[in-house]
Amino acid sequence: MNTLFDKLKANRPEFFQKLHPVRGDITHEGLGLSEEDEKTLAQEVEVIFHVAATINFQEPIRVAVSMNMLGTKRVVNLAKKMTKLKALVHVSTAYCNCHLQETYEELYPAPIEPGRLIQLTEWFEDDVLENITPQLVSPRPNTYTFTKALAEHILVNDAEGRIPFSIIRPSIVCGAWREPEPGWVDNMYAFTGLLVGMGKGVLRTLYIKQGIKLDFVPVDVPINLMIVAAYNTATKKFATSTNVPIYCCSTGYQQPLTIEGLNDLLKDTVRVIPQEHPIWFPDGSAKTNKTLHTIHLYIANVLPAYIADFFYKILGKKQIAVKMCYRMMKAINALEYFMLRDWTFHNENVQGLWASLSPADRQMFHFNVGDLDWAQYIDRYQRGCKKFILKESTSDEALERAHKNMNKMLWLHRILQFALMYCAWYLVSSDISVTCLSTLFNELIKWFTLYPLENMDDHSSMSSLPALPEEGFINS
Repeated sequence: MNTLFDKLKANRPEFFQKLHPVRGDITHEGLGLSEEDEKTLAQEVEVIFHVAATINFQEPIRVAVSMNMLGTKRVVNLAKKMTKLKALVHVSTAYCNCHLQETYEELYPAPIEPGRLIQLTEWFEDDVLENITPQLVSPRPNTYTFTKALAEHILVNDAEGRIPFSIIRPSIVCGAWREPEPGWVDNMYAFTGLLVGMGKGVLRTLYIKQGIKLDFVPVDVPINLMIVAAYNTATKKFATSTNVPIYCCSTGYQQPLTIEGLNDLLKDTVRVIPQEHPIWFPDGSAKTNKTLHTIHLYIANVLPAYIADFFYKILGKKQIAVKMCYRMMKAINALEYFMLRDWTFHNENVQGLWASLSPADRQMFHFNVGDLDWAQYIDRYQRGCKKFILKESTSDEALERAHKNMNKMLWLHRILQFALMYCAWYLVSSDISVTCLSTLFNELIKWFTLYPLENMDDHSSMSSLPALPEEGFINS
C-alpha cells in the first residue's frame, strides 16, 4: 500500500472492509467476469465510474477500438443488469473533438458510425488497418482522441432512456493539487516528464508556439468532479441524446497559462527545488523554429546522454542517461500536438455544478480551478516528482545538499561554455578560417554586385532568384 491511501487509513481505518475486488478484463466479452462476480455486481452496485481506457496515442486502431469503444459498450451492458444503479459516470477527454478550436459541453456528431468502425476492425487484417488508420482518424491526430469521441456515442446510443449517465471530459491530467497529498504523482506521463527532464538537465530544448494557452488539470480536480457529477446524475432525470450532461474539466477557460509562462515557472522551480543527482545543470531553452529545435535536441540532449552513460559505465555506475533521455523525449513527443495548438474548452456546466454546492461540499469536493495558483502548484508538483517519481527526500537538509550539488553543476556548466566559446573563437581567428571567411565575403560582394537587390521583384519567390555565377566559390 503506498502513501496514496495514508490519509484514508488514518481517518477511516475500516475502509478495507468495504472493498470487494473482482477479476476482470475490459477487452473480454462480459468484461471477463465470472458468473458469481457478475451476479454480485448486478445486485449490489449503485454507482459506476468508467475510467478504464488506453491512453496510448499511438495505439493500433484495433486495440483502441477494443478498449475504448467496445469496453464502454460492455460496461453499459453490465450496467443495464444492475438493479440498484443510480449513476454511470463515463470519463472521456476534452480533446475528443480536438479538430475544433472551440468546444462546448455538448455531444458533437460522430466522425463515423461506431458500429461500422467496429466491423472494420473485425473484417480487416492488422496491416490493412494500419494503412487506413490515418484516413480514418483524420482530422483528429491519433486513435486515442478518435475512439474516445466514438465511445461517447456508444454510451449515449446504448444507455439513453435505460440508465442514468453523465460524461466527464478532463484535459491533460497531471499531479495532484491538494489530495491525497499536494504534488502526488505516480507516472511520467504529460508534464511530469517535462519537470523531471528539466530538473535532471536532460531536457535542453523545447519546441513551442508563442502565445499558446496550455490546458492541464490536477488529478484530484476531475476526481472530485466525478463524485459530485455522480450525485447530480443520480438525482436528475435520465439523459437524452439532445440533453447529455457533459462536464468539461479543464483550466484554460478559467485559469489560462501560456507556454511561455509554464516554461518560466519550470525553469525557476527546478532550480529552487533542485533534484539530487542532475546529469547536468538545468539550463534549457524554448524554441519556435522546428529545425533549430531538432538540431539542439540531438546535440544537447541525445549526444550528451550517450557520453554520460559512457562515463557512468567506466565508473561502474548505473547507466540511466540515455534511458531517461528517450523516456523524456517520448513523453514530449506525445504532447507536441497539444502544445502547439490553442483550444477553448467552455465549462459552464462545471461552473454551474460548483455554484450549486454548499460550503461544506465545496470544502470536501473541491474542483474549482479558479482558485488555482500556478506558481504554487508547479512548486508542489516538483516536490511530488522528487518524492514519488525520483524517490528523493524533500527535507530542508536534502534540499540544501541538492543546492550545493547544483552550484557545482553550474560552475562546470559555465566552464564548459567558456571552453566552447574559446574554441570557437580560436577556430574563427586562425589563419585558415580568416582566409575562408575572406573568400566567402568577397564572393558575396561579387554576387550582389552582379545581381543587385533593387533589380529583384519584391514579390518574387526564392525559386525566382538568379543562379550563382558559374565559377562559384571553389574555382575562385
